[in-house]
Amino acid sequence: MAADLLIHELGASGDGVHKSDSGPVYVERALPGESVQANIHNGAGGVLRGDLTRVITASPQRITAPCPNYDACGGCSLQHVSDNFYRNWKVDVVRSALDKKGLKPDVWREPVFLPAGTRRRATFVAVKKNNAVMLGYFRRRTHHITDIATCLVLDPALMKLREGLVTLLAPILQGGKTADIFIQSVDGQCEVVITGPVGKKGTPDLPVFEAIAQLAHTLKISRVSWRARERDTPEVMLELNPLRATFGKLDVALPPLAFLQPTKLGEAVLVGAVMELLPNSGTFADLFSGCGTFSGAMLERGRVDAFDNIEPAIRALDKAKGAQPLKATQRDLFRNPLQTDEANTYDAIVFDPPRAGAHEQVKALAASKTPLIVGVSCNPATFARDARILVDGGYKFESIKVVDQFTWSHHIELIAAFTKRS
Repeated sequence: MAADLLIHELGASGDGVHKSDSGPVYVERALPGESVQANIHNGAGGVLRGDLTRVITASPQRITAPCPNYDACGGCSLQHVSDNFYRNWKVDVVRSALDKKGLKPDVWREPVFLPAGTRRRATFVAVKKNNAVMLGYFRRRTHHITDIATCLVLDPALMKLREGLVTLLAPILQGGKTADIFIQSVDGQCEVVITGPVGKKGTPDLPVFEAIAQLAHTLKISRVSWRARERDTPEVMLELNPLRATFGKLDVALPPLAFLQPTKLGEAVLVGAVMELLPNSGTFADLFSGCGTFSGAMLERGRVDAFDNIEPAIRALDKAKGAQPLKATQRDLFRNPLQTDEANTYDAIVFDPPRAGAHEQVKALAASKTPLIVGVSCNPATFARDARILVDGGYKFESIKVVDQFTWSHHIELIAAFTKRS
């Protein structure tokens, strides 16, 4: 159904929101104050969505998107707004999430907005038809693949690698079947992880192994791995060199699909912000540690206990510790959170959970006597929920800092400090 709509606000996912009698209508790439024409339909979960067909009255904050793929690509959602509007909106999303929980930090630290063209990882969708490979992104909320020859967000080195993959993936992929191609660059090294059917029967055979060897040597890829499904553990098909990352005092041999911050500069900003908050010496815990992004830097101040559920990450961290005062423990902090008496043994605790937040873990921390808790989050809503628990448990919300390394998207990261009231 086509309709003319007035856009009242921008939602947390970057969509324009029209408030109708039937509920909110979310219109992708529409801005507050605009009058637009849109085709309204029921989206997933019964949410009303509008496909923008025409901007009748444009916002003064609207600009021409710099990327030629913007209308067809699902990667970015906020290239059509001015820098000033974009930056204020990102901070306001965090402020709004806190307001809903009645939270006000003592200090809002200066936000950091990182430049485009620095992302060091990407997941492309690949499909082979007539022995030609299309390598791109799904258009937002569709199964339509847009071939991507340029990307303003990614490090140019990844886009150069993509050019080579387009040709060399053809003998590996199954015709007509989609596969995900994950690429990650680490200090000049690259890894590729293929997820989906390969070869004639959907699993690696001799021609696939031969093609992977050619791909790795031609493109100078350090490691190529494969898995049939998203939740499977990747199987290393060929490793020319170990993929290594340096985190403070640690030199870590990374497992396949190791989680790293999406940009090297963003990693440095987040680690620097955390270290500014920590005492100069002490005993620390790093919860949801991954491969040691924060643990390595924290070792410069004292002993560190790192906890994470991901076994390959903890194994890599344990192997890298050498003589450092680091203990790496595999532990499901959702089902078996660090208990209050355990938390009481630390001078500071850092937690950096996935988007779901750390609800159960934070409940145990809130009852502790740990002097300082530092939270890192990529989801303002779940962070605000968890922060409310800490404040209700007797912690003072000292400060918060917004970091934007997901340029032109609605994703936001933040760092916050909580101190125990005496």
